[in-house]
This record gives sequence, structure tokens and C-alpha cells, in this order.
Amino acid sequence: MDEYGVGFSRAVPRHIPFWAAYPLPYSYDLAQYSVTAPVTLDVLVTVLDPDKTPAAGLSLRVVLGASLTWQAAEEGERVLTEADGTAHVRTVVALDDRRHKMPTNFFSSLVTSRERTQHVQVAVEMEYAGRGWLTAIDLDYFENGSSTQLDPMRVFGRAANGRFTDDIPLRDGTRTARLPKGVVLPVPGFDLTSATLEPESAGSRKTHWTLRLTLTRWPAPVVKHVGV
Repeated sequence: MDEYGVGFSRAVPRHIPFWAAYPLPYSYDLAQYSVTAPVTLDVLVTVLDPDKTPAAGLSLRVVLGASLTWQAAEEGERVLTEADGTAHVRTVVALDDRRHKMPTNFFSSLVTSRERTQHVQVAVEMEYAGRGWLTAIDLDYFENGSSTQLDPMRVFGRAANGRFTDDIPLRDGTRTARLPKGVVLPVPGFDLTSATLEPESAGSRKTHWTLRLTLTRWPAPVVKHVGV
């Protein structure tokens, strides 16, 4: 036994280096991105057919947030669209507190300052051409009441390990997936018609939010074959 009445004094250093208690160096990037208290979020995804009529009975998977496992095939909630083409998911999430400039013209952006935004990522898996495609959409809400997409939409196919990590890049305004046997397919199979993120009330206590997406499906694809 040592002077503290425990038998493992040799394994525990008596003096912890003081530098271990120092705070980490200030990071501007980290200061622009923090997490707020959890809120209730209603997600309403409306899907329209190519002729703009509601796509009823369509299977979707909705994933909120960007955790380490958000691209896993079992993440999120699977839902069916109702007669009006809308699927509803309610969950509790922590919105990201970010700092961004309001989208404007180039000259105005030179003099405007960064503003506080509340940010969330929503990912939707929808089938197109017999395959599921996971599309990630980022929305930011500014304190003046406007919401917008500040980050580009991202589309992922399912990789060999089952996760949706096969990034389909945007080139010349389109995303094209290369499938087996030389098949080339434009994805994700829909256009994002509208996207909004809004709090239920305009007061300081914004504890209930609503995220709305409208997706318009593409017609059935015309499959193209190219040389491998």
C-alpha cells in the first residue's frame, strides 16, 4: 500500500503534466460549426411523378444528420408516400450552428459579414432503374427567416460492402453512374423542386422545426451501353 491507501501507485503517475489541462488552440473553422440543443423535427417529403401528379405508395428511406453511420443501408426510417405523395418522419435532432454569408451577388458578398445559420443534413434513398440511390441535401436557416442550400447536393450508390459510399460526382451538370456490363445511368432519378427548413415559431425558443422537400421523379431511364 502507498500513502493514499491503494496498491497501484506505481501504475499511476503522481504528477500529471500541467500541459494536459491546457485548452486546444483556437480554431476558426471549429468556431463556425457547433451543435445546438436537440429539437423536434418534422420531415415532409413530397414526391411527384413526371406528370406532376402525386406518387402514392412509393417507398423511401429518410436519414437525418451526418453521424458516422449515416451511409449505412439500415440507417434512418423507411416510409411510404401517402395518397398526396407525401411521407412524414418525426424525430429529435441537434441542428448544427454555423456561420455563413447570405447568398447574394459577387460585389455584395465582398462587404457582407457571416451570419448565424441552423443547419441540418437530410438524405433520401429512392429507387431508380431498379437500384437504390442515396441523395444528401444540406439546408441552412438564416435568422432573417430564409432557408437555402449552401452546399451542393450529393448522390451515392451502394458499394460492394453494402454502404452507400459510391460517390457519383457532378460533371457538366449531370451525375452519371457506371454500372456493370458497360451500362451508363444518369442519377439520382429525380429533380429537387423545393427545399425549406423553418422553425414553428419566430421566437428565441425554436424547439420545433419543419423540413420540407419536393422531389419530381424522372421518366423511366433510357439505358446506354459504353465500352468497358
